[in-house]
Amino acid sequence: MCYVIGVKVPKKQTLKIGNKHIDIEAIDIPAQSGFSYSKWPVLFYSDESKSTLEAGLMHWELIPHWVSNEKELNESRKKYTTLNIKGENILSNKVAGPFIIKKRCLVLASHFFEWQQIEKEKIPHCISLQEQNLFYIAGVWNIWTNRQTGDIIPSFGIITTEANEMMSKIHNTKKRMPTILDDDLAAQWINSNLSEKEVNSLAIHQFKTDKMKSHTVAKNFQQSNDPSAPFNYQLFTSQSLF
Repeated sequence: MCYVIGVKVPKKQTLKIGNKHIDIEAIDIPAQSGFSYSKWPVLFYSDESKSTLEAGLMHWELIPHWVSNEKELNESRKKYTTLNIKGENILSNKVAGPFIIKKRCLVLASHFFEWQQIEKEKIPHCISLQEQNLFYIAGVWNIWTNRQTGDIIPSFGIITTEANEMMSKIHNTKKRMPTILDDDLAAQWINSNLSEKEVNSLAIHQFKTDKMKSHTVAKNFQQSNDPSAPFNYQLFTSQSLF
């Protein structure tokens, strides 16, 4: 799955999504675990007319609409997670299904992390794109209201798909990867009035291996000042890693 991601935007810049332009501020989040239940930068439309594309921080975890308060939310986390949502059954998913047609978003990322199982060891890898420092992951969002406190929280979940050839070798236990969209598909995902068939097709889109790259990182990378720094595992051969 995709539970640790990073994003780096060195300076304020303008992104072009289809025929829309959106300014984003400088961002530097080297690595963030979804299980910190923190905020993450996403692009979205807050109105159904889709007149103004917005960039903002949302709570990473699509909060189930039937949850009433923080206590119920904490209890639900013991049973399941909505940090990631499988693209294959996105339309029938009880949490995401009611919102996927109207409330899709783009999750900003520069890299993500995944673990490779080699015998009894779990080796973390940093995965990014060959020619892009910033890319888009398909997401779904909604606004949740804490009915006990009245707090209003926009929240989102990352959509995942089956692993491509490279990711199958890295994430070799569950063989999943985030649904990464190139610029054209990202514009379709967020701008278009898509049919259910089109939503399903994009949700399971598999980004090509030859456009991606990866390297191993230290096991304690999440505590490092530079989480994506390459780390060489001498006890394994290159053949065993791939």
